[in-house]
Amino acid sequence: MTKRYHYLPLAKINAGMVLADDLLDKLGHVLLPAGTVLTASMLRSVEQHDIHLLSVEMNALSETESSDEKLAQLKRLGTLFRQPPYEEPTCLLKDYVYEYRQGEPK
Repeated sequence: MTKRYHYLPLAKINAGMVLADDLLDKLGHVLLPAGTVLTASMLRSVEQHDIHLLSVEMNALSETESSDEKLAQLKRLGTLFRQPPYEEPTCLLKDYVYEYRQGEPK
């Protein structure tokens, strides 16, 4: 199983959801660490810090679902990079993005 997370608007976050990344203030101080189970009072406090999106954990994917999602992402990249000209910077970016999505960094 692999972890999934989504950035959601604060209005769609409910108490009981789990924070996927450290929540930082404007100065880089940790307000809430990753893995925190959010409460209603935490959400009110976050709103006072002028934070509008939070990264929360979603249901984990099975290996089959994860593989299917990876194939869909690669297909989407094919659509994004379908138009020539394929000059060196474009080719380099395309290669890096494909390698990143496949999980095979250089």
